[in-house]
Amino acid sequence: MPDKRYLHLNLVANDINLHQGAYKYEQAQAIPERSTFERLIEYGTFGDEGLFTALFVGDIPGLNGSPAFDGGPAEPITALTAIAQHTRHVGLIATASTTFYDPYNLARLLASLDQASDGRAGYNAVTSVIDQFALNYSLTGHLDREARYDRADEFLQVLRALWNNRSLRRDADGLTRFYADPINHRGNLFQVEGALNIAPSRQGRPLIAQAGGSGAGVRVAAKHAEMVFTNSSTRDSAAEYRANLDKALMEQGRTPGSVPAIPGLIPYVARTATEADERLRELDSYVNWEPIAPFALGQFGIEVAFDDINEAFPTAQLPVPADVEKTIKSTFGNYVGLYNWIHERPGVTVREVVAQAVGRGGATHRKFVGSYDDLVDDFAAWHGDGNVGGFNLMFAAGAQSIREFIDEVVPRLIDRGIYRSTPHEKPLRERFGR
Repeated sequence: MPDKRYLHLNLVANDINLHQGAYKYEQAQAIPERSTFERLIEYGTFGDEGLFTALFVGDIPGLNGSPAFDGGPAEPITALTAIAQHTRHVGLIATASTTFYDPYNLARLLASLDQASDGRAGYNAVTSVIDQFALNYSLTGHLDREARYDRADEFLQVLRALWNNRSLRRDADGLTRFYADPINHRGNLFQVEGALNIAPSRQGRPLIAQAGGSGAGVRVAAKHAEMVFTNSSTRDSAAEYRANLDKALMEQGRTPGSVPAIPGLIPYVARTATEADERLRELDSYVNWEPIAPFALGQFGIEVAFDDINEAFPTAQLPVPADVEKTIKSTFGNYVGLYNWIHERPGVTVREVVAQAVGRGGATHRKFVGSYDDLVDDFAAWHGDGNVGGFNLMFAAGAQSIREFIDEVVPRLIDRGIYRSTPHEKPLRERFGR
């Protein structure tokens, strides 16, 4: 009998996803200030307590503004290795750039995290997008999109080969020994002899996740990934992405539906929908919107002219996603998500677009505002469609909102029969079956 299909909820553990007013909101609520590292450990504790499938830690491989909004956290692999010592069950997915890392070095680091966490490690492969960051890594400029994904494809081939060509064996004398074979990779971009000198964990190798939004990204995800981080603002767009990913999976000889799509979601919830909306408005009240307005589209390398932040957004100035897929300066899936969100709301103001794109946290991912029961109904509907494996949750109001979700929403999800009532004991790679 097949296992019951439960909703997977990943906790995104990055303060960069907070609402722009979150720190002042916490201050007004008399929530004690914590160090950046204390906040990271706090995410880990919530991960276990809330029965989350995994923590998902993004990476910004350089400083993007000073003072830094997120407090300057440790890079993901280091952070998650520390969090592993404070957690028992939650998976630990670290983001790292295939453009800026060397595959052998990254294979060693992630395999070490996998050892430290006893088989709970995952790797979110990204190609990175911001030109200024490339200058931190001895590059004269960023690679174009096609070149980045060509590199990512070969990078992941090398990574998987290094991880797969090793084993722990119990020999005839009763002792367990580590064996590894060279991979002798000679590619267009990488020449790697191998073998890897880090022994495998109980799951063999880390799970591979990928944020595949563009055509090139979907192709790489279909070839290598075991979970995909997506941007879907509606159930229809989730179904469309599911169909595109399944087509790409079949072209790679893989089973349709075998790789779950996990869209991002920022929940603003309270006892009633009215209270949730009031809380969101209070967070909004702490933000000076005008200075951040240019970044709403500027993050994608797109300039949109406007005179007043309260005027209707000039939708006609937005380029069609297909026209900028190869030149977009940020995550393509996030641009598609924002483009669709704007077109679904005729007459939306510039301020509302700025709030959706940057002000209210979680980049351009879907924001949900409603009661605890409303959110459970929403999750149940998406889960019932079968097009997503769950959600990557970003709590834009910080620890207080995560605590509230665990206390109020998680029990309701368990009662609805769509969420696990016990912690995950399996290695991370064995959890994401549909």
